[in-house]
Amino acid sequence: MVNKKSAPQHEILEIKRVGEWGKLEYHHRLSCGHVEVRKRPSKAPQIACAWCVVAVEKQKELKALTLVQPPVLEEVWDFYDETFVDEVRIADIRSGVANMLGCPQENIEVISSVGDDGNLRVNYVSIFLDFNQVEKLLSTKSKIVDFTPKDH
Repeated sequence: MVNKKSAPQHEILEIKRVGEWGKLEYHHRLSCGHVEVRKRPSKAPQIACAWCVVAVEKQKELKALTLVQPPVLEEVWDFYDETFVDEVRIADIRSGVANMLGCPQENIEVISSVGDDGNLRVNYVSIFLDFNQVEKLLSTKSKIVDFTPKDH
């Protein structure tokens, strides 16, 4: 609820009678542009505008939400234009390693950087495998480790 005593006073420009008997309202159009609805017409030349108080509060909330300016669309596209080729090369590396190992691409993490000369450098590749994937990898690619149980 808005405190009408703290609301700014504005001049009444027009009073309209709206409704029918028993449901009558008076719409006071104020100089600020808002409309105050009351059950009786005001005889005072100025009345408090509760909507001005609400507008100030909402303006503070909106200002707090928009402190960080979003990047201009051209800046975003320039960034993507510059890094697009590198992202494609990283995706190719990721898919190639995943295909070679026979594991999902989500398990491959390619850590890379762009050097001072502007060329992409792959620093290292991390591969995350669970035991079943390791067992499948070792049994199909080479016979280094035999996972079949042996009776003693």
